[in-house]
Amino acid sequence: MTSTSELSPALPSERVLLGILGLFMMIAPASTDMYLPGLPTMRHELGASAAATQLTLSYFFLGFAFGQLVWGPLADRFGRRKPMAAGIALYIFGSIGCAFADSIDHMMMWRFVQALGGCAMPVIAQAIVRDVYGPRNSARAFSIMLLVMSVAPIVAPLVGGQMLRFTTWRVIFGILAVFGVGALMALWRLPETGNVNGRQVGGARAIVMSYWHLLRDTHFVGYMVAGGAVFGASFTYITGTPLVYMEYFHVSPQFFGVLFGINIVGMAAMTMFNSRRVGQLGSYRLMRIGIVGCAIVTSVLCAAVWMGLVLLPLMVAMLFLFMSLRGIITANSVAGALANHPTRAGAAAALVGSVQYGFGFAAGGLLGMLNDGSPRPLVSVMCGFAILALVSLMTMLRKPQSAH
Repeated sequence: MTSTSELSPALPSERVLLGILGLFMMIAPASTDMYLPGLPTMRHELGASAAATQLTLSYFFLGFAFGQLVWGPLADRFGRRKPMAAGIALYIFGSIGCAFADSIDHMMMWRFVQALGGCAMPVIAQAIVRDVYGPRNSARAFSIMLLVMSVAPIVAPLVGGQMLRFTTWRVIFGILAVFGVGALMALWRLPETGNVNGRQVGGARAIVMSYWHLLRDTHFVGYMVAGGAVFGASFTYITGTPLVYMEYFHVSPQFFGVLFGINIVGMAAMTMFNSRRVGQLGSYRLMRIGIVGCAIVTSVLCAAVWMGLVLLPLMVAMLFLFMSLRGIITANSVAGALANHPTRAGAAAALVGSVQYGFGFAAGGLLGMLNDGSPRPLVSVMCGFAILALVSLMTMLRKPQSAH
């Protein structure tokens, strides 16, 4: 992979650059996974139903989906650093609001604000990767970033579970505000990477036309929908497993953190494999293997649960396989979607992220509507998203030369 020193003397070393960008990518898993062990406690303290409690995740996903549509074009228009700084500041404000929420409705509102600001970090980080590494080296760079990011979903639920032994779920949101401060400090290590001469100009009409141009690209849409559907399945897992594991299977918050962390270890291992093999095998081929595997795994799990085989070891094993396979999908789908759009990298990353978190919001809504206290809604929604990803791959996606 091309070194950063060959691209710009103002950039930090590659290790520092990808570490900082990986930190920015942590914002979503840190903001969702750390408070997952506290969901049952928060539910009882705020007097909320299980469906309303799950909506605190759904509103976060909605804010992430909507906000990226704003921050992406702003990053193409004004550069990468200023919009990201504004987004981080809004994230800190929303995190503090969550810590002091006195009702489930207020929590939903502050979670939306938190996500609205926080989503600037991953979407602009992806645009920076496209700026620095170009289409051919982006998939490997994304894989390395995701390895850094994978620390958050491994550590966050473990930290959250252990913290509940000594304090309340409110302190968790205070820690997230501190995380935002750290991200703001890390931002100052990065120079501006957006091409001044290639920046998009114009107002709302230019933004709409930029998105219209992207949606006319079959390759872009294929990568976006296929990757987004897998993302939706994984967020179904994130949203549904806390209540399924802790209330249906009566798993402790601490053991839930361990089970959650094991799955992320599998995903991190496959992400590392992807970073090493993507140059040889190609991003499209690896993504295809991952999506086909996810469709098979979720179909088997769904059939088993509906036949009455509702066993904790079976669910743990199959969800581990699913999350591991996701490790060879995410980086390749994002890199493939952004490959052909250098001057619209911010808008492209925004649209990809918006679709991903739109599916995440839909996942939470579906789980809320279908909730019957059993694992059936969880496995059914996951299977549906995985099948959608497979259908998208088969019907819309053709192998673009520039993605290899």
